[in-house]
Amino acid sequence: MWQERNINAYLAVFFAVLVMGFLVHQDPEFAGSAPGHFLGIIGTVLILMTLIYPFRKRVLKKKGKQNPLNSHITYGLIGPSLVVIHSGHKLESLIGILIFLSLVLVVLSGIVGRFLFKKVNRSLKEQKQDHKLLKDRIERRKQELFAACSVDYSNGNAVGESVGRESSAFSPPPDLMDECSHWLDELRAFAEKEYNMRFFDRLKTLFTQWIKIHYVISGFLFALLIVHVITTLYYGLRWLP
Repeated sequence: MWQERNINAYLAVFFAVLVMGFLVHQDPEFAGSAPGHFLGIIGTVLILMTLIYPFRKRVLKKKGKQNPLNSHITYGLIGPSLVVIHSGHKLESLIGILIFLSLVLVVLSGIVGRFLFKKVNRSLKEQKQDHKLLKDRIERRKQELFAACSVDYSNGNAVGESVGRESSAFSPPPDLMDECSHWLDELRAFAEKEYNMRFFDRLKTLFTQWIKIHYVISGFLFALLIVHVITTLYYGLRWLP
């Protein structure tokens, strides 16, 4: 039950509930308090830890036994949740509003992109497997059909020996006609799989562009977080003695 993907689903629901909390709760003092800053710091650190996944994938190009994307999603849900709690559901500055909006967009784009990309990847993988099986079956059918057509059933001679005869001399038996019909059916199925594979390839390319948008919004969020931290330190921590 408590698999990592299930935990991420619960965290996504928890984040959505926290965001909806802006409609019913506001605490203007919590964000600047010691517990509020503590949660904000932890949340920011976890958000920064989401960079581990793209760094390993794009820079180090490492592939471990465990999927690091699951940890990326976990950090990307817990961190923003803590930041929302840190805000106390009260946004008084422009940078706070921008951070909140970009935070929601990053999480939303990540969840949607992950769900759709996984679906497309799985469908494309299944299509490729079916495509390979159909291709093998068609190749076997072709060999069987060539073997069947190499005999002139009317005279018992090879077709190659009776090329000069009139076309009426060759009368394919019913079993050969059935074989041709099955072969044509498999060719149609093969063509449909080929079309579906091309469709999912284009869809996968589209979702790759979606992920790029996710990266751009994430970069904007990190820039805002840096500005927010600098301004907070500049104006001081009022809970310090």
